[in-house]
Amino acid sequence: MNSRFYSVLVAGLMPMSAMAAGYYLPNQDAYATAMGNAFVATADNPSAVFYNPAGMTQLKTPEAELNLYTINLAKTVTTDTERFKSKSPWQAVPALFYVAPINDKLSWGIGSYSPYGLGADWGQGSPFRTVVTSAKLIYSNTALAIGYNITDTLSIGASASVVYTNLELEQGLGVAPLDFLQIKADGFTAAGELGLRWAPTPEHAFGLTASTATSQRLSGKVYSNILGTGDGDISFKTPMRVAFGYSYKPAPGWNLEANIEWLDWDSLNDLTATSLHLPGHAISVPFDWQSMFIYEVGVSHTWENGYTVAAGYDYNSNAQPDTHYNPVIGDADFQSFNVGFGRKLDCWSWFLTYQLGYANRNVNGDVNTPAGQNANGKYHEVNNAIVLSAGYKF
Repeated sequence: MNSRFYSVLVAGLMPMSAMAAGYYLPNQDAYATAMGNAFVATADNPSAVFYNPAGMTQLKTPEAELNLYTINLAKTVTTDTERFKSKSPWQAVPALFYVAPINDKLSWGIGSYSPYGLGADWGQGSPFRTVVTSAKLIYSNTALAIGYNITDTLSIGASASVVYTNLELEQGLGVAPLDFLQIKADGFTAAGELGLRWAPTPEHAFGLTASTATSQRLSGKVYSNILGTGDGDISFKTPMRVAFGYSYKPAPGWNLEANIEWLDWDSLNDLTATSLHLPGHAISVPFDWQSMFIYEVGVSHTWENGYTVAAGYDYNSNAQPDTHYNPVIGDADFQSFNVGFGRKLDCWSWFLTYQLGYANRNVNGDVNTPAGQNANGKYHEVNNAIVLSAGYKF
């Protein structure tokens, strides 16, 4: 396998999320998603394990929650010569949380969720088939969390996670009409999160969380109908993440929250692939991503009978420069509009959310594409997502 083909492999590595925030996937709870994911300061249900573990101390009885995030990614690229659409199947990402108090001050929780992931399928007929034909990322995070009330108004939290990552990537080589190069690799790593929640009055609350970056090498196999099969591994990173939120409850039943999140994508300078069946063969390709911000705002109202409605908006800035643009991720300045409703009963609760995502981007000057192709063009995306959460108090 020569260096040009491995450059193809690395350049098409990173799997696509929702054309925003790199491949970050924050939608772990239907109510939080309806609030534009402005939930760091509220964090009053079992999904606090993800959003802010310090918020778990607000739960006075054991609670469990199952969340299902489903999304349809509809993407179109217009180049100088053609207009092409990606395949757009629905994708589902589940999450499961459980939180229980130990005493008046201490709570614990466990969660299984995917804060990064999803996939893309451009197919063999795309104008950049030697960049990518399909990609899929599974990033499964199993976290054990604790929350502690330092005072009546101040709580802290922390979680430790075991992460399983599975990456599948396929692309053409540009040698024959149906040639392909595929990698399937997986691995384990560890991650952690710290949280803080301060509610000086019943009307005002502040939240702060910080999640660790991860870096790992995924081991697996490289497959090709032209080049044969062999062992291989590839680097994979997720960024450090910091989120701050402010919640204001002006009247009974009302909640307004605004958040800002920062992701350190600047740490993603390059990625490296290594072929174990060709000793000493390694190719590093620059990405040079930029750190970015997400701005989130939401409002909700709950009536005395338990019915709740919520609406929110979030804006994701772009992390991916034109010079190293990669359509398998397709990052852009991205906006989401969210609305949902649900109900809390004595034991059961449920919430249903609809999310509309929208982005446009013109890419010029892509220089990081091998095999004589580039990813320049006009990219347009409209995503539709449905999120459903069900909770139970024991």
